[in-house]
Amino acid sequence: MLRRILASRGFISVAGVVLIVFIGTAGLVVHQRLEKRIAYCAVMPDAIGLYPGNDVLVRGVKVGTVTGIQPEGIGVRVDFDVDATHPLHGKVIATTVSDTIVADRHLAVQSSQGERWDANRCITEAVTPKSLTQMMNAVTKVAADLQASTDPAQRHAIERALAGVDRATAGTGAQFNDNLMQLAASLRAPGTTSAHIGTLIDSITRLSQSVANGWGNLREMLTGFAPILQLVNEIWKQVVAAVESLTKILPWFNDITSNYGEPILHLLEDAVPYIHWLAQDVPALQSYARLAPAISWALRKFGKSGRLAVNYFPPFVRLNQPDAERICSLLNAAEQPRRIHFHGPPVEGACFDYRNGQAKVNLVPLILGMTGAQ
Repeated sequence: MLRRILASRGFISVAGVVLIVFIGTAGLVVHQRLEKRIAYCAVMPDAIGLYPGNDVLVRGVKVGTVTGIQPEGIGVRVDFDVDATHPLHGKVIATTVSDTIVADRHLAVQSSQGERWDANRCITEAVTPKSLTQMMNAVTKVAADLQASTDPAQRHAIERALAGVDRATAGTGAQFNDNLMQLAASLRAPGTTSAHIGTLIDSITRLSQSVANGWGNLREMLTGFAPILQLVNEIWKQVVAAVESLTKILPWFNDITSNYGEPILHLLEDAVPYIHWLAQDVPALQSYARLAPAISWALRKFGKSGRLAVNYFPPFVRLNQPDAERICSLLNAAEQPRRIHFHGPPVEGACFDYRNGQAKVNLVPLILGMTGAQ
Protein backbone atom coordinates (compact mmCIF):
# COMPACT_ATOMS: atom_id res chain seq x y z
CA MET A 1 0.00 0.00 0.00
CA LEU A 2 2.74 2.44 1.01
CA ARG A 3 4.79 1.45 -1.98
CA ARG A 4 1.84 2.07 -4.26
CA ILE A 5 1.33 5.58 -2.74
CA LEU A 6 5.00 6.55 -3.06
CA ALA A 7 5.06 5.36 -6.69
CA SER A 8 1.97 7.34 -7.69
CA ARG A 9 2.36 10.40 -9.88
CA GLY A 10 0.32 12.62 -7.57
CA PHE A 11 2.63 12.07 -4.61
CA ILE A 12 5.70 12.74 -6.70
CA SER A 13 4.19 16.00 -7.98
CA VAL A 14 3.23 17.17 -4.49
CA ALA A 15 6.67 16.27 -3.10
CA GLY A 16 8.39 18.17 -5.91
CA VAL A 17 6.32 21.28 -5.26
CA VAL A 18 7.07 21.15 -1.53
CA LEU A 19 10.81 20.72 -2.19
CA ILE A 20 10.88 23.67 -4.58
CA VAL A 21 9.07 25.89 -2.07
CA PHE A 22 11.50 24.88 0.69
CA ILE A 23 14.56 25.57 -1.43
CA GLY A 24 13.20 28.96 -2.51
CA THR A 25 12.40 29.98 1.03
CA ALA A 26 15.83 28.96 2.28
CA GLY A 27 17.55 30.83 -0.55
CA LEU A 28 15.50 33.96 0.13
CA VAL A 29 16.38 33.87 3.82
CA VAL A 30 20.08 33.38 3.08
CA HIS A 31 20.00 36.12 0.45
CA GLN A 32 18.31 38.55 2.82
CA ARG A 33 20.81 37.72 5.55
CA LEU A 34 23.76 38.16 3.21
CA GLU A 35 22.35 41.35 1.71
CA LYS A 36 21.66 42.96 5.09
CA ARG A 37 23.55 46.25 5.35
CA ILE A 38 24.10 49.02 7.89
CA ALA A 39 23.82 52.64 6.76
CA TYR A 40 26.50 55.07 8.01
CA CYS A 41 27.43 58.66 7.20
CA ALA A 42 30.61 60.75 7.39
CA VAL A 43 31.18 64.52 7.23
CA MET A 44 34.36 65.12 5.21
CA PRO A 45 36.28 68.25 4.17
CA ASP A 46 35.64 67.47 0.50
CA ALA A 47 34.52 64.65 -1.78
CA ILE A 48 36.90 65.13 -4.69
CA GLY A 49 37.03 61.95 -6.78
CA LEU A 50 34.27 60.31 -4.74
CA TYR A 51 30.95 59.36 -6.39
CA PRO A 52 27.90 57.24 -5.49
CA GLY A 53 28.65 53.61 -6.17
CA ASN A 54 32.33 53.84 -5.24
CA ASP A 55 33.67 51.16 -2.95
CA VAL A 56 33.91 51.40 0.83
CA LEU A 57 37.09 49.73 2.13
CA VAL A 58 38.15 48.45 5.53
CA ARG A 59 41.86 47.60 5.60
CA GLY A 60 41.80 47.41 1.81
CA VAL A 61 38.85 44.97 1.66
CA LYS A 62 35.57 46.04 0.06
CA VAL A 63 32.75 45.96 2.62
CA GLY A 64 30.20 48.37 1.13
CA THR A 65 29.40 51.14 -1.34
CA VAL A 66 28.85 54.89 -1.31
CA THR A 67 25.14 55.68 -1.57
CA GLY A 68 25.00 59.47 -1.57
CA ILE A 69 26.99 62.72 -1.46
CA GLN A 70 25.57 66.10 -0.47
CA PRO A 71 26.89 69.41 0.98
CA GLU A 72 26.59 69.95 4.72
CA GLY A 73 27.88 73.14 6.30
CA ILE A 74 31.48 73.77 5.27
CA GLY A 75 32.00 70.09 4.43
CA VAL A 76 30.42 67.26 2.50
CA ARG A 77 28.19 64.50 3.88
CA VAL A 78 28.93 61.07 2.45
CA ASP A 79 26.35 58.31 3.02
CA PHE A 80 27.47 54.71 2.62
CA ASP A 81 26.33 51.20 3.41
CA VAL A 82 28.45 48.51 5.04
CA ASP A 83 27.79 44.77 5.21
CA ALA A 84 26.22 43.72 8.49
CA THR A 85 29.07 41.28 8.98
CA HIS A 86 31.55 44.18 9.23
CA PRO A 87 30.04 46.73 11.64
CA LEU A 88 32.13 49.65 12.83
CA HIS A 89 33.38 49.77 16.44
CA GLY A 90 35.15 52.14 18.79
CA LYS A 91 36.89 55.19 17.31
CA VAL A 92 36.10 55.48 13.59
CA ILE A 93 38.10 57.51 11.06
CA ALA A 94 37.15 58.07 7.41
CA THR A 95 39.32 59.14 4.48
CA THR A 96 39.51 58.88 0.71
CA VAL A 97 42.19 56.80 -1.00
CA SER A 98 43.21 56.11 -4.57
CA ASP A 99 45.88 54.22 -6.43
CA THR A 100 46.75 57.34 -8.47
CA ILE A 101 46.15 61.07 -8.12
CA VAL A 102 43.90 61.22 -11.20
CA ALA A 103 41.66 58.16 -10.70
CA ASP A 104 38.40 57.91 -8.78
CA ARG A 105 38.82 57.54 -5.08
CA HIS A 106 37.40 55.07 -2.62
CA LEU A 107 36.08 55.69 0.86
CA ALA A 108 38.21 53.99 3.51
CA VAL A 109 37.05 53.65 7.10
CA GLN A 110 39.09 52.48 10.06
CA SER A 111 37.62 51.36 13.37
CA SER A 112 39.06 50.02 16.60
CA GLN A 113 38.02 47.82 19.47
CA GLY A 114 35.15 49.04 21.56
CA GLU A 115 31.40 49.43 21.44
CA ARG A 116 29.52 49.40 18.13
CA TRP A 117 29.35 52.74 16.35
CA ASP A 118 25.95 54.42 16.45
CA ALA A 119 24.70 54.46 12.85
CA ASN A 120 22.60 57.56 13.57
CA ARG A 121 25.75 59.60 14.33
CA CYS A 122 27.95 60.73 11.44
CA ILE A 123 31.71 60.18 11.48
CA THR A 124 33.40 63.55 12.06
CA GLU A 125 37.06 62.51 12.17
CA ALA A 126 37.84 62.53 8.47
CA VAL A 127 40.76 63.57 6.29
CA THR A 128 41.11 63.81 2.54
CA PRO A 129 44.20 64.13 0.37
CA LYS A 130 44.75 67.28 -1.58
CA SER A 131 43.80 67.29 -5.22
CA LEU A 132 46.31 67.81 -7.99
CA THR A 133 44.90 71.28 -8.57
CA GLN A 134 45.29 72.23 -4.90
CA MET A 135 48.85 70.96 -4.85
CA MET A 136 49.74 72.92 -7.99
CA ASN A 137 48.08 76.01 -6.55
CA ALA A 138 50.11 75.65 -3.36
CA VAL A 139 53.35 75.28 -5.33
CA THR A 140 52.41 78.29 -7.44
CA LYS A 141 51.71 80.35 -4.32
CA VAL A 142 55.07 79.43 -2.79
CA ALA A 143 56.86 80.33 -6.02
CA ALA A 144 54.97 83.63 -6.22
CA ASP A 145 55.86 84.46 -2.61
CA LEU A 146 59.50 83.77 -3.31
CA GLN A 147 59.48 85.89 -6.45
CA ALA A 148 57.63 88.73 -4.72
CA SER A 149 60.59 89.57 -2.50
CA THR A 150 62.08 93.02 -3.04
CA ASP A 151 65.57 91.65 -2.40
CA PRO A 152 67.06 90.46 -5.72
CA ALA A 153 69.13 87.86 -3.89
CA GLN A 154 65.97 86.20 -2.53
CA ARG A 155 64.37 85.88 -5.96
CA HIS A 156 66.88 83.26 -7.01
CA ALA A 157 66.77 81.29 -3.74
CA ILE A 158 65.16 78.21 -5.35
CA GLU A 159 67.63 78.32 -8.20
CA ARG A 160 70.56 78.42 -5.80
CA ALA A 161 69.04 75.65 -3.66
CA LEU A 162 68.57 73.36 -6.68
CA ALA A 163 72.08 74.14 -7.87
CA GLY A 164 73.41 73.25 -4.42
CA VAL A 165 71.50 69.94 -4.42
CA ASP A 166 72.88 69.19 -7.88
CA ARG A 167 76.43 69.85 -6.73
CA ALA A 168 75.95 67.80 -3.55
CA THR A 169 74.57 64.77 -5.43
CA ALA A 170 77.00 64.96 -8.35
CA GLY A 171 78.77 61.64 -8.87
CA THR A 172 76.54 59.70 -6.44
CA GLY A 173 74.27 58.14 -9.06
CA ALA A 174 76.13 54.82 -9.11
CA GLN A 175 76.04 54.54 -5.31
CA PHE A 176 72.35 55.43 -5.24
CA ASN A 177 71.66 52.78 -7.89
CA ASP A 178 73.58 50.17 -5.88
CA ASN A 179 71.52 51.03 -2.80
CA LEU A 180 68.30 50.62 -4.78
CA MET A 181 69.49 47.29 -6.18
CA GLN A 182 70.30 46.03 -2.67
CA LEU A 183 66.90 47.17 -1.43
CA ALA A 184 65.21 45.42 -4.36
CA ALA A 185 67.17 42.24 -3.64
CA SER A 186 66.06 42.36 -0.01
CA LEU A 187 62.43 42.81 -1.07
CA ARG A 188 62.69 39.92 -3.54
CA ALA A 189 63.91 37.63 -0.76
CA PRO A 190 61.90 38.64 2.30
CA GLY A 191 62.61 35.34 3.99
CA THR A 192 66.23 36.24 4.68
CA THR A 193 65.27 39.64 6.05
CA SER A 194 62.57 38.06 8.20
CA ALA A 195 65.11 35.55 9.50
CA HIS A 196 67.48 38.37 10.49
CA ILE A 197 64.64 40.22 12.18
CA GLY A 198 63.60 37.03 13.98
CA THR A 199 67.17 36.46 15.17
CA LEU A 200 67.29 40.04 16.42
CA ILE A 201 64.00 39.59 18.29
CA ASP A 202 65.29 36.34 19.83
CA SER A 203 68.45 38.12 20.97
CA ILE A 204 66.39 40.90 22.50
CA THR A 205 64.24 38.27 24.23
CA ARG A 206 67.29 36.59 25.76
CA LEU A 207 68.63 39.95 26.84
CA SER A 208 65.31 40.85 28.44
CA GLN A 209 65.23 37.48 30.19
CA SER A 210 68.72 37.99 31.60
CA VAL A 211 67.75 41.46 32.80
CA ALA A 212 64.62 40.03 34.43
CA ASN A 213 66.65 37.30 36.17
CA GLY A 214 69.20 39.79 37.47
CA TRP A 215 66.73 42.50 38.35
CA GLY A 216 67.30 41.96 42.07
CA ASN A 217 71.00 42.78 41.77
CA LEU A 218 70.22 45.72 39.50
CA ARG A 219 67.71 47.05 42.01
CA GLU A 220 70.23 46.79 44.85
CA MET A 221 72.83 48.56 42.73
CA LEU A 222 70.41 51.32 41.78
CA THR A 223 69.33 51.67 45.41
CA GLY A 224 72.97 52.04 46.43
CA PHE A 225 73.35 54.89 43.98
CA ALA A 226 71.12 57.10 46.16
CA PRO A 227 73.76 58.12 48.76
CA ILE A 228 76.38 58.43 46.03
CA LEU A 229 74.16 60.75 44.05
CA GLN A 230 73.42 62.73 47.22
CA LEU A 231 77.15 63.09 47.85
CA VAL A 232 77.71 64.14 44.24
CA ASN A 233 74.90 66.66 44.61
CA GLU A 234 76.52 68.16 47.70
CA ILE A 235 79.94 68.25 46.07
CA TRP A 236 78.44 69.72 42.93
CA LYS A 237 77.34 72.77 44.92
CA GLN A 238 80.97 73.37 45.85
CA VAL A 239 81.99 72.85 42.23
CA VAL A 240 79.43 75.43 41.15
CA ALA A 241 80.75 77.87 43.76
CA ALA A 242 84.32 77.25 42.56
CA VAL A 243 83.29 77.84 38.96
CA GLU A 244 81.52 81.04 39.97
CA SER A 245 84.69 82.20 41.72
CA LEU A 246 86.65 81.39 38.57
CA THR A 247 84.37 83.72 36.63
CA LYS A 248 85.70 86.51 38.85
CA ILE A 249 89.33 85.38 38.92
CA LEU A 250 89.73 84.67 35.21
CA PRO A 251 89.03 88.30 34.19
CA TRP A 252 91.83 89.36 36.57
CA PHE A 253 94.24 86.93 34.93
CA ASN A 254 93.03 88.13 31.57
CA ASP A 255 93.76 91.75 32.50
CA ILE A 256 97.16 90.82 33.92
CA THR A 257 98.02 88.83 30.81
CA SER A 258 96.80 91.56 28.50
CA ASN A 259 98.58 94.40 30.31
CA TYR A 260 101.69 92.72 31.72
CA GLY A 261 101.97 89.52 29.75
CA GLU A 262 104.84 90.65 27.54
CA PRO A 263 107.04 91.99 30.41
CA ILE A 264 106.38 88.84 32.44
CA LEU A 265 107.38 86.63 29.52
CA HIS A 266 110.56 88.68 28.98
CA LEU A 267 111.35 88.39 32.70
CA LEU A 268 110.90 84.63 32.60
CA GLU A 269 113.06 84.38 29.50
CA ASP A 270 115.79 86.44 31.19
CA ALA A 271 115.59 84.26 34.32
CA VAL A 272 116.23 81.03 32.40
CA PRO A 273 120.06 81.48 32.23
CA TYR A 274 120.22 82.25 35.96
CA ILE A 275 118.20 79.16 36.75
CA HIS A 276 120.64 77.08 34.70
CA TRP A 277 123.53 78.76 36.54
CA LEU A 278 121.97 77.96 39.93
CA ALA A 279 121.36 74.38 38.84
CA GLN A 280 125.03 74.01 37.89
CA ASP A 281 126.23 75.53 41.22
CA VAL A 282 124.03 73.42 43.51
CA PRO A 283 127.07 71.73 45.18
CA ALA A 284 128.55 75.15 46.02
CA LEU A 285 125.22 76.34 47.42
CA GLN A 286 125.08 73.19 49.52
CA SER A 287 128.52 73.99 50.96
CA TYR A 288 127.35 77.53 51.72
CA ALA A 289 124.30 76.17 53.47
CA ARG A 290 126.47 73.99 55.70
CA LEU A 291 128.22 77.15 56.95
CA ALA A 292 124.94 78.64 58.18
CA PRO A 293 124.95 76.93 61.64
CA ALA A 294 128.52 78.08 62.33
CA ILE A 295 127.75 81.64 61.28
CA SER A 296 124.61 81.63 63.43
CA TRP A 297 126.62 80.38 66.44
CA ALA A 298 129.19 83.13 65.90
CA LEU A 299 126.53 85.83 65.66
CA ARG A 300 125.02 84.69 68.95
CA LYS A 301 128.38 85.42 70.63
CA PHE A 302 127.91 89.18 70.12
CA GLY A 303 125.70 91.22 72.41
CA LYS A 304 123.44 94.09 71.63
CA SER A 305 126.34 96.54 71.86
CA GLY A 306 128.14 94.79 69.05
CA ARG A 307 130.91 93.45 71.29
CA LEU A 308 131.83 89.87 71.91
CA ALA A 309 129.74 88.36 74.70
CA VAL A 310 130.45 85.32 76.89
CA ASN A 311 127.62 83.34 78.41
CA TYR A 312 128.35 82.28 82.00
CA PHE A 313 126.23 79.97 84.10
CA PRO A 314 127.04 80.15 87.86
CA PRO A 315 127.24 76.95 89.91
CA PHE A 316 124.53 75.72 92.23
CA VAL A 317 124.92 74.38 95.81
CA ARG A 318 122.63 72.41 98.06
CA LEU A 319 122.15 73.44 101.70
CA ASN A 320 121.09 71.00 104.40
CA GLN A 321 118.58 71.74 107.14
CA PRO A 322 118.45 73.74 109.32
CA ASP A 323 120.99 75.99 107.55
CA ALA A 324 118.95 76.07 104.34
CA GLU A 325 115.88 77.54 106.00
CA ARG A 326 117.86 80.24 107.86
CA ILE A 327 119.94 81.27 104.86
CA CYS A 328 116.87 81.44 102.64
CA SER A 329 115.24 83.76 105.14
CA LEU A 330 118.31 86.02 105.13
CA LEU A 331 118.46 86.07 101.34
CA ASN A 332 114.80 86.94 101.07
CA ALA A 333 115.20 89.75 103.56
CA ALA A 334 118.30 91.14 101.82
CA GLU A 335 116.97 91.19 98.23
CA GLN A 336 113.29 90.47 97.78
CA PRO A 337 113.06 90.87 93.92
CA ARG A 338 115.82 88.31 93.25
CA ARG A 339 114.65 84.99 91.85
CA ILE A 340 116.47 81.78 92.62
CA HIS A 341 115.47 78.70 90.55
CA PHE A 342 115.26 75.30 92.18
CA HIS A 343 114.13 71.87 91.16
CA GLY A 344 111.12 72.20 93.47
CA PRO A 345 107.96 74.20 92.72
CA PRO A 346 108.89 77.80 91.85
CA VAL A 347 107.82 80.58 94.26
CA GLU A 348 108.69 84.16 93.24
CA GLY A 349 111.18 85.87 95.68
CA ALA A 350 111.69 82.84 97.98
CA CYS A 351 113.82 79.71 98.39
CA PHE A 352 112.34 76.61 99.89
CA ASP A 353 113.14 73.07 100.87
CA TYR A 354 113.94 70.40 98.34
CA ARG A 355 112.36 66.96 98.37
CA ASN A 356 114.81 65.48 100.86
CA GLY A 357 114.94 68.59 103.09
CA GLN A 358 117.68 70.32 101.06
CA ALA A 359 117.48 73.62 99.18
CA LYS A 360 119.14 74.32 95.84
CA VAL A 361 120.66 77.83 95.78
CA ASN A 362 122.73 79.66 93.14
CA LEU A 363 126.21 80.11 94.60
CA VAL A 364 126.84 83.67 93.44
CA PRO A 365 123.56 85.10 94.79
CA LEU A 366 124.18 83.13 97.98
CA ILE A 367 127.60 84.75 98.58
CA LEU A 368 126.46 88.18 97.57
CA GLY A 369 123.38 87.85 99.73
CA MET A 370 125.36 86.74 102.74
CA THR A 371 127.78 89.64 102.27
CA GLY A 372 124.95 92.12 102.05
CA ALA A 373 123.26 90.59 105.10
CA GLN A 374 126.44 91.00 107.14
